[in-house]
Amino acid sequence: MNATVFKEWFVDALKLLEEGSIIVMDNASYHSTLLEKVPRTNWKKADIQQWLADHNVPFRMDEMKAELLSKIEVKNAPRVYELGSLANEMGHEVIRLPPYHAHYNPIELIWAKIKGEVAKQNKTFKINDVEKLVHEAIENVNVEDWRKCVRHAEALQEDHYRMQCQYDQIVEPMVISLADSSDESDIISDSDC
Repeated sequence: MNATVFKEWFVDALKLLEEGSIIVMDNASYHSTLLEKVPRTNWKKADIQQWLADHNVPFRMDEMKAELLSKIEVKNAPRVYELGSLANEMGHEVIRLPPYHAHYNPIELIWAKIKGEVAKQNKTFKINDVEKLVHEAIENVNVEDWRKCVRHAEALQEDHYRMQCQYDQIVEPMVISLADSSDESDIISDSDC
């Protein structure tokens, strides 16, 4: 899979969805093409200078590459994904899963079911036979399978949210302020210990 192939498939799929659909997407590289790329360390200096000029960011021609890159607010720059923009144009919304949280995505459970079925049925290990088994396994996925997987992913998210809330309640009171204190009574001497 690559970004070009996935984009073609995605645009066709968008046409089949009811308007106002919400699409949950993970962070696979082919899902994550940005509408506008932001300069990175592997860019050529001339390309960084051109990007800065295009975005009206002042710079001097004699500045080093690292100095040019420091002028770019990469952390605060909004990431506009190409597929999200396409979906919005067609009346849909893309919600992205947090990085490294594929377990929140029901399709991961569906793929596991499909792969398990193929592995169980595969006797020849020939590519044509495996392809046929994959298509059959996909055909066997039904609405109830999806329902179960979505419920499971939602339950995981709710459990993790509850755990995070409990964690925040425990950790929050333990925060120690390192701010300077002008009150001398707060200073602990060796004799106090």
